[in-house]
Amino acid sequence: MNALKSQLVADAVEEIIRQAQTRLPPDVVEGLVVARDTETDKTATAQLDAILENISIADDRAIPMCQDTGILVFFVEIGRDACIVLDLDWAIREGVKQATNSVPLRPNAVEPLTRLNSGDNTGDGLPDINYSFKDGKAITITVAPKGAGSENMSAFRMLKPSQVGSVKDFVVETVQKAGGMPCPPIIVGVGIGGSFDKSARLAKRSLLRNLGDMDEYEQELLEAINSLGIGPMGLGGRTTALAVHVEKAHCHTASLPVAVNIQCWANRHASVTLDAGHDLTHLSEQYKTMHHLTEQHSNKHHLVEQHLNEHHLAERHMNKHQLAERHMNKHQLAEQHSNKHQLAEQHMAGKNVPHHLTTPLTRDDIMELQAGDIVYLSGTIYTARDEAHLRILELTDEGKPLPFDLEGAVLYHCGPLMQKNKGGWRTVAAGPTTSARMTEMTPQVLDNYNVRAIIGKGGMKNIAPVLEDRCVYLAYTGGCAALAVDMIKDVRGVHWLDLGMPEAVWVLEVENFGPLIVGVDAKGRDLYEEVSGLALK
Repeated sequence: MNALKSQLVADAVEEIIRQAQTRLPPDVVEGLVVARDTETDKTATAQLDAILENISIADDRAIPMCQDTGILVFFVEIGRDACIVLDLDWAIREGVKQATNSVPLRPNAVEPLTRLNSGDNTGDGLPDINYSFKDGKAITITVAPKGAGSENMSAFRMLKPSQVGSVKDFVVETVQKAGGMPCPPIIVGVGIGGSFDKSARLAKRSLLRNLGDMDEYEQELLEAINSLGIGPMGLGGRTTALAVHVEKAHCHTASLPVAVNIQCWANRHASVTLDAGHDLTHLSEQYKTMHHLTEQHSNKHHLVEQHLNEHHLAERHMNKHQLAERHMNKHQLAEQHSNKHQLAEQHMAGKNVPHHLTTPLTRDDIMELQAGDIVYLSGTIYTARDEAHLRILELTDEGKPLPFDLEGAVLYHCGPLMQKNKGGWRTVAAGPTTSARMTEMTPQVLDNYNVRAIIGKGGMKNIAPVLEDRCVYLAYTGGCAALAVDMIKDVRGVHWLDLGMPEAVWVLEVENFGPLIVGVDAKGRDLYEEVSGLALK
């Protein structure tokens, strides 16, 4: 029996990270396609179209679908007869370091108090590796990248044993409070029982299940969640969640722990099985296809002949004719996905004409916009997240000038994934981050600088009075980081790189950046608050 080699494991880990970041599992794609086909709301339809286009671009170019490549969570199943003469922890960490450079991944791992970034997605306790045992001699390693936008919306509650009937209420309440912040349509993982930490682990592991694998209890929860009407990106629609998965464990007679782990639409995970007996590596059957998304969304005949026959997707999900009906042929797809500008006009604004604006913006530019309008931006925009806002305010309080001009500026709530090259920097992925984190700092920024537009996702609570008469909030589809790349024509510069790649201020030259929805206009109307109000009812 050959022993597994450390570098073999590291290389295999690197590859499944690449797979997870660039290609969604077929069941997730199928769920999104079904959501798109059954959606009746025009804004929601356009959000789902953007998501599907983004998935296809990421797969075709082998680039991360979202700029938040997450922290890396691993589930390792070890065969009881496996011959292991290596440090699995070391091999997995090494694979993460390799993937950070080769995929590439955004460096996300920071020390919790100092916020210093390790630069390679490893650190104390990261990657998060969970071990279990199974029969046989093989080892299966599953990676599940977890982004912060959805993770931050997760919740835990220690219910009383008499409150079994309140479990469903807690789950639905958690989703309702999250609104558009976790990039719906979401997958909801629920852990019931065990202990404080066990329930959370159950909830996270449940996200690995096939989307269609739901029992009656889970279906009831899914129906209750979708009845909220939060919809894709929190802007309204039929599909707030694609699935609800519940895992249970026996618990103490005096306890009822319940954890809800929310996952965005990009339910990324991939697996590799290493056979210690033959020293062979193969990607698990569900994810090993290299071009399944291109095949699913380009040509049904090519899909049937190459994808179904080679990988037996029809046997796992649907028969050949059902798939052909569900996944449109090349010409139908081109009409719906090839031109994002036509998409926006057709599905988001009906007969309304999109606004094409050039930065810097004037007050007159934004006062013409109404909530629900479609906007495309050209010119210079500045990324700014938590740390950048803090530094802006620190310099302002000290009376020191900023190294960039915010007069008429557009701030993009984004922590892009960048890669250094000989000519400077190139944008790998640049989707929006959760705007809610910047809510408390925004009033002071606007009081001191004439920022005219903020791009983000999920909205900001009670922000309409702050923006009134001076700024608008523009929503960009969360997770669509690959789609954004073609609209970013140049990286003009970077400021405060000492804050780390995600937190630095990147100066981006964009052309027809959009479609952007006016989520909050300068006249006091907030689409997110309207949708949230309906969900509460």
